[in-house]
Amino acid sequence: MWKWETETEAKGVIVIIHNMLEHTGRYAYVITHLRRNGYHVIMGDLPGQGQSSRTKKGHFESFDVYQERVLEWMQIAEEYHLPTFIIGVGLGGLIAVNLLEKVDLSIEGLVLLSPLFAFHASTQARKHALTSHVGDVSKSAKFELGIDIEKLTSYPEVQEETMNDALMLKKVSYHWYKQVAQSMKKTMEHIDKMKTYPMCVMYGTEDTVSDVQMTQQFIHRRMGQELYYKSWTGLVHEIHNEPEREAVMRYVLSFLNNRIYTAGFVVEDQETIDK
Repeated sequence: MWKWETETEAKGVIVIIHNMLEHTGRYAYVITHLRRNGYHVIMGDLPGQGQSSRTKKGHFESFDVYQERVLEWMQIAEEYHLPTFIIGVGLGGLIAVNLLEKVDLSIEGLVLLSPLFAFHASTQARKHALTSHVGDVSKSAKFELGIDIEKLTSYPEVQEETMNDALMLKKVSYHWYKQVAQSMKKTMEHIDKMKTYPMCVMYGTEDTVSDVQMTQQFIHRRMGQELYYKSWTGLVHEIHNEPEREAVMRYVLSFLNNRIYTAGFVVEDQETIDK
């Protein structure tokens, strides 16, 4: 787990939960702009990803280990005694919503970027075919998830960085996939159990990793609450790593700053993105 503190007067704390297959190191752009705008950031690698483990990459015993790790980060965030937010990206969005269905956390708002409530149909069929024939194979046996870099981002610079990133995972265990798939189903079944939180939900219309129809269903079921949402035309899964990422960050920061203002904190006008 790492902490990045703002060099300006702090007005909030952000806990970021990253996506599947990746790690904290891919969030330098996001972290930089949050810090420049007065937010401390707390983030770590999820179990089985990044630098969290050398022997169990792409594998875990239970989906609960994700939530246990996030609760540890939340405890650290609370030590600042500032408004706290969660940003969940892809799998991180699923983890956040599933956790909030079970635990009442004191957060000022929730940001979901391309939440992974279900795999896109183009990858679902392949995964189901694979997992239906595993038989008695070891639950730690692994297979390639089949998500190409082009499905994550269309930004050539980020594509090259990702291609050369030794910490990016290509394989996950069958057990991991089954656990995640079960958590997706349970999360969508229990959406109404989640307490009302101000939310910002965004996704790309060309996302072929997440099933955006499930995201739209989530948005529809949470209507009537303080909910901001935007579909980014032409963007793929990692909207925060697309060529339009500056505009995406402006939307995120606008939501955060509005919530800070509502909470009674004075927010001075700041440049969202330094040129």
